[in-house]
Amino acid sequence: MTTCPLKILFLHGLDSSRESTRFHAIDADHKYCIDVDYRNLNFQTVANFYRETIAKIQPEILIGHSLGAYWALKMSALCKIPAIIANPSLSPDFRTDYPPISEDDLEHDIAQIAYLELGDEELDMYAVQQQLEPYMQVQTVEGGHHRLASPENINGLLQHMQTHFLKK
Repeated sequence: MTTCPLKILFLHGLDSSRESTRFHAIDADHKYCIDVDYRNLNFQTVANFYRETIAKIQPEILIGHSLGAYWALKMSALCKIPAIIANPSLSPDFRTDYPPISEDDLEHDIAQIAYLELGDEELDMYAVQQQLEPYMQVQTVEGGHHRLASPENINGLLQHMQTHFLKK
């Protein structure tokens, strides 16, 4: 597999950071991840932060895991940037100001791919699969866990997206 030439913005999950194994598993020359303290920032503050970050970095693709996948879906639709999401949290419940992912967040023509490890011990990936399949390609693997047993699988999806959906 070749290194991805696209500029990628990785959005980490709750209580995670740029030190995450998911971020480091992405084989790309131009990848960015900025630590966000989701617990102490309200929804609108995080939304504004990601809009400003996307305007500065101008990524060609968003990749997000868990709560970062939630934000990747939100920002993908808002900023018209393709996204790959992994074991997304579609209805965050750690704060009351986070609305669940809705049909409005999913029904558009922006390329998005979901990677789900069905053995997730924290979130019901079978329910997530049912919610996402009408809107995007979903790759599932049996087993795994929330933190992702095989984060390197994202690279294959990145290559697929680059080949089939992006003009590079």
